[in-house]
Amino acid sequence: MTKPTEPANPMIGAWRLSNREGSARYQTGRDRVAQIIEVALEIILESGYQALTLREVARRCKVQIGAISHYYKSRSVLLQDVINSVMVPFSENFRAIEHAPDATPEQKLERIIRYLLEDIQSRRTTRLFPHLWVLANHDDFVAKAVDSIYILERATFTKLIAEINPALNAAEREGLAVFLSSAVAGSTMFIGYEKPWGQYLPLYSAIACRAIVELVRTISPEQLQAYGWQRSNIGPDWRPPTLLQPEEYDALIAGALALRTPAAG
Repeated sequence: MTKPTEPANPMIGAWRLSNREGSARYQTGRDRVAQIIEVALEIILESGYQALTLREVARRCKVQIGAISHYYKSRSVLLQDVINSVMVPFSENFRAIEHAPDATPEQKLERIIRYLLEDIQSRRTTRLFPHLWVLANHDDFVAKAVDSIYILERATFTKLIAEINPALNAAEREGLAVFLSSAVAGSTMFIGYEKPWGQYLPLYSAIACRAIVELVRTISPEQLQAYGWQRSNIGPDWRPPTLLQPEEYDALIAGALALRTPAAG
């Protein structure tokens, strides 16, 4: 697969739409961008990323291809906005759960797990994310986008893990968050849209919440070391492993922190 020739966007996967040329100035431009993204997502859900071309988007939008390329010069850039549009509800729901005034950290973690498992049952999530996982093995752009998605998800997990189990250090919190993300995402093939275990979501969700909350609450550095983890290898300047360049990672985290800040008023 051909790699994109344009430079990587340091805010890729930042759970917001970028300002496409002309889209921020006029409502018609914003409406066109929204239509393009909706059509592109539907193409991916129906036939996969390989079927997504600017020409096909133009055909379905019933416009000339120039009306599409005015906003998107390549399908990889369009995919970035498709991903970001899908992630916006995650950002909003995570933010609402994180700042719920009546919930303990354990309850917030449980609510996030339940929300993610329920979302897996949507057609959009069940069909889009497996495409992205496969593409990430062959396309550097998509690999960075997928890495960004889960970095942002783990940003919420690690914050709650630190509140629930402050004995863990930064690497241990991040490693535990990786495990939580993979446990939830890996459920897609079993409880996702039209999957055989989907009807048993209440049972599966109860098991997952019980196991995950208890794990986060009770796991200790001593237990991790007993299973071979060398805690002394982690210094004060440790950073999570990532496909992103340092400046891309820093920009991503800064954007996530800004989005997590409660609205004034």
